[in-house]
Amino acid sequence: MSSEKEKPIIISQRERGHQGDKQPLSSLLPLPHLHSVSPGSVGPPSDQVFLQAAAIFQRLRREKPEPRQLLRYENRTDTLPFNSGDDKATQKQAYQLAFNTLKYQDLLEAVISDSFFHKSQNIYSDLLPLAMVMLYDFQDRRFLLRRRPAEGEHVVVAEVRDLEKSLQRWKIKLAASLARFRVKHSLRSVSRFLSDSLRTKERRAKSLPFYAWVNTLNTSLDEMCEILRSANLSEVKNMADLTCSTFSKDPLCPDTLVFSRSLCKPLQSSILTTTRVLNIQDRSVCLAVSVSRPVLFDKGDVLLAGSFSALTVAHVAVAAAARSGRVLVCGADHAPVQTEEMKNLLSQMGIKNVKVLPAAFCSLNEWDSAVHRLKVIVVLPQCSSSALNDPVATMHSEHGDWSLLPDLSHGSISKSKIFSLTTQQARLLAHALSFPKVQTVVYCTRSVCPEENEQLVGRVLEKTHIHPKLLPFRVNGPIFPDDSASGDETDSRFFRLHPSQFTNGCFIARLSRQADPTKVESVQDVLARAAAKGLLDGIIPEPSKPAKKSKRKKKRVALSTSRTSSPSSQEEPEAAEISDGDAAGLKNQAKGQKKKENTLQPSGPDRL
Repeated sequence: MSSEKEKPIIISQRERGHQGDKQPLSSLLPLPHLHSVSPGSVGPPSDQVFLQAAAIFQRLRREKPEPRQLLRYENRTDTLPFNSGDDKATQKQAYQLAFNTLKYQDLLEAVISDSFFHKSQNIYSDLLPLAMVMLYDFQDRRFLLRRRPAEGEHVVVAEVRDLEKSLQRWKIKLAASLARFRVKHSLRSVSRFLSDSLRTKERRAKSLPFYAWVNTLNTSLDEMCEILRSANLSEVKNMADLTCSTFSKDPLCPDTLVFSRSLCKPLQSSILTTTRVLNIQDRSVCLAVSVSRPVLFDKGDVLLAGSFSALTVAHVAVAAAARSGRVLVCGADHAPVQTEEMKNLLSQMGIKNVKVLPAAFCSLNEWDSAVHRLKVIVVLPQCSSSALNDPVATMHSEHGDWSLLPDLSHGSISKSKIFSLTTQQARLLAHALSFPKVQTVVYCTRSVCPEENEQLVGRVLEKTHIHPKLLPFRVNGPIFPDDSASGDETDSRFFRLHPSQFTNGCFIARLSRQADPTKVESVQDVLARAAAKGLLDGIIPEPSKPAKKSKRKKKRVALSTSRTSSPSSQEEPEAAEISDGDAAGLKNQAKGQKKKENTLQPSGPDRL
């Protein structure tokens, strides 16, 4: 691929020199005191959120067999399209509402059917998805009226307001139907309708700490801690001790801080995040960057492959800038709006070492000039997201696969989905291992399924063909040897972070070129490989080059000399170079000498 076809975001070496200019600490001080907000104090959905959540639910809900259908849905043709240009907060809230409705779909359908709400209020079949998402929100607020936004803040949708009035008129019968359902199924609470694993994840998600990495191009981690202390926050060593007025350092990510969930809203609206000095992101991405940082090369490139956000690109770029390296992104693998978002964010953060290539990742090969400095590839494929306590937030920020929500709402991923995901994951990982100049490949998923993790890595490594002159890729672990709790008891070469009350889960494998530890190399092999890498310059002299042959043809003749008992006489005589003219004379002289020796040699019995 020629350099003219590459589409760089910023590639100027002169501009890159200003990338490391740090923002002075005084520009962020004094920071106003941060006041915690209750995690449950989220504003009510707007009319637009309800409408979009209904469209998402209708698209993702599972079709039941006809004998089990309590409600008959019909597709709407006039639903507003849900495009990527909408407000991100609206998108996230709509997907969250649709996901919660999917989890409680059977319960909500039973309540509507038992109370005859849809028949008594003349709810048409095409409005049933809207009734479902609004009923979930209504019962979640204990059948209290929604606090509507001020006039002019949001678009008013007439059918949403009409359906809201119908729910309010029928709320007593709806509440009674819900109570009968709970008694029938012995549910102490509505959340008991979910399986134990889903209920545990739902409970964790409400109080899960959030993670934010520091843009070290502008401010160091210590300076950021000083800024937070000025905002009346204190530092604690353990994440278990986090409160609404404390923060902690991530023990596995040297540039990441951890905060209580109650500080999420205040920090999101503070100058720290609006200026991109502090960046809130899922811990799995922070860990992938942390694993990649030690294997980066000076002035070497690192390529991101798979599905990821603009913030992930920025995070890797900040780490690569410390080694004067670049980050490569394949633009053909991302939607144009995502590429544009990437450019805007990098420009806002002052990051100048990212290049967007027009090609797709799987179409690149070792001969492309764009990858001649490529040393590290980070593979972040689409995955099942089964290790996330709340999949919506991370899938929304990292461009996850929304078609997985129906499976995740039931707590398990279908075999067909796993097969589809692993096929694409194996394709990306195998192609990453095919570049001869690449020294390390980092593979990361947010999944607990072995089929997507260690089993897939092992299968791809077995099938990968490596040139005989190159070292093969091997799993390089443990990744965090100093952290005993981070390793897995069954195979410490991989890193598995199980979902808990403190973090979402993830899986990371680091594959590096290494010699087979079961084979013993000879000294000659070690020296030859070291010499090929230029590590023995000046230590072992190179053999002298043979002298150039003269134009005149010459021959080498060994001069016969008498051997003596002295040490010098046992050395081999040096060869003399003679011309063709002298060769004939020497030849006749040798014949005469041989004839003389034959006459002096005895024959018959006297011969020795």
